[in-house]
Amino acid sequence: MLRIRTVVAIAAITLGTLAGMANTSHANDACCCPPAPIQVTLCVQAPCSPCAQSVTVCIPGCCTEAPTVCWRSGLFGRQIATYTWPCCGHSVKVIVNRRGDAKVRG
Repeated sequence: MLRIRTVVAIAAITLGTLAGMANTSHANDACCCPPAPIQVTLCVQAPCSPCAQSVTVCIPGCCTEAPTVCWRSGLFGRQIATYTWPCCGHSVKVIVNRRGDAKVRG
């Protein structure tokens, strides 16, 4: 009785492995590849600053909608903007220091 269960278990594992291999054979098809990353230029203007800056960021190609932006205050007088693309869940932080220099994080 134990041997029959062992044979059945091994057969199930083998069939499951073969089915998994069959599913991965389509992974190299052109239709399954994710789109290439794209570069986007953001116009960043801190809430208390009259000047705007252009910042170029690289985002996934599936992010097609416009991003939402949320500003908050950081340490040492910095302003931090979080740009989030709701369609793909990608987010980028842009940090603007007191002198107006912008740096991209994430």
